Amino acid sequence: MAPGGKINRPKTELAKNLLKRRRVQSREKKKNRRITGAVIDRDLITKHHLKKRSSSSRANITLSGKKRRKLIKQLVHMEREKGETRNPPAAVTQKPVRIRGKPAAEAEVMDVE
Repeated sequence: MAPGGKINRPKTELAKNLLKRRRVQSREKKKNRRITGAVIDRDLITKHHLKKRSSSSRANITLSGKKRRKLIKQLVHMEREKGETRNPPAAVTQKPVRIRGKPAAEAEVMDVE
């Protein structure tokens, strides 16, 4: 091993500036290339699904049919629950129960021999 190696040597000013410049440029490049792809079913897509934008902002984001149906079903259930909590069921009034029975004249009578 030769004395005065590169390991653990502090960065020079030029190297610091170059690293900073590269970092700033990559940040600007990311900002400029952001979100160009289409979002299909905008109402349904969850924030987890939209996180895909960070990895590939130009990709079209779509939902599979299965996930679309599940999310639609979930929204319907949520709306139904909101409706139930807003409008508690009123006291149910029972209608008078009418007993239906055959009149004696119409009843069938079997002859037993």
